[in-house]
Amino acid sequence: MKDSSTQSSVLAMPQGAFNSKAQSAEWRETMADFPSGVTIVTAMENGRPLGSTVSAFCSLSLRPRLLLVCMDLRSHTLAAINKSHAFAVNILSDRAQSLALKFGAKDGDKFSDVDYEIGDMGCPLLMDCCVNIECRLGASYIEGDHAILTGQPERIVREPTRSPLVYHRGAFRA
Repeated sequence: MKDSSTQSSVLAMPQGAFNSKAQSAEWRETMADFPSGVTIVTAMENGRPLGSTVSAFCSLSLRPRLLLVCMDLRSHTLAAINKSHAFAVNILSDRAQSLALKFGAKDGDKFSDVDYEIGDMGCPLLMDCCVNIECRLGASYIEGDHAILTGQPERIVREPTRSPLVYHRGAFRA
């Protein structure tokens, strides 16, 4: 039963939808209603660590063990993953909001003043995380302005006493 005291909106999606700025903004607001964990996907390129903040991450399959991440096609990290066929998903702890913001920027030395180590597969593993998952690249698909990557986890490091960072409606939450 719907509470009549709250106001809802209906977003009609005709063929070729989201061509206007208003429609794109409405779509972003709609997707922001879904809380998500915050990760940083990392890789190496010619000895240089690269990373990007990613919220589009989930488990894909138990047998075989697979995960899924989506990355902007313009991402330098994505280019490194495609070359090396390896990446790490670093699930941020609730005290790592500054890392999410730093790695969400387009430019700059994202790894300056960041504690990390190089994992068994050659990818940077960030220290302020709940989980680090080292993956071998499985499949890669292009949809819209993003690549959809599947990863085959090879090594997992968990810190079960840490709580995850969550992003919901434009704000970080513990």
